[in-house]
Amino acid sequence: MSVQETNKKIAQTAYQRIFGDLDVSAVDEFISKDFIQHNPTLPDGIEGVRGVVQMLSLQGVPKQQIQFKHIIAQDDTVILHTRTEMGGKEWRFIDIYRIEKGLLAEHWDAMMQMPDEPANNNPMF
Repeated sequence: MSVQETNKKIAQTAYQRIFGDLDVSAVDEFISKDFIQHNPTLPDGIEGVRGVVQMLSLQGVPKQQIQFKHIIAQDDTVILHTRTEMGGKEWRFIDIYRIEKGLLAEHWDAMMQMPDEPANNNPMF
């Protein structure tokens, strides 16, 4: 398996376990202890990711199978384009991870909630 294919599998498995299954133990398994977070609303480090999972659970976000539309890898970088539900709404996420030594080491993202009244008929996914 190529480095890119291995990194895709790591990112997809980590994402499902952490954000789909809301498995806090997966944070320790897949997140680097030196994790760098580029989302300005979230804290750096492994504790920041753990906090997000705990917050989602407390808010009643259900465990769910994440729908992966695109998974793209180049060198040590993986891009995930996903669909998920939170708070009874559909969301689309684009998450970019840098993989280092088999762990998620750095993260960037963009997210969009599906509007109640879309301005066009084009699918988001």
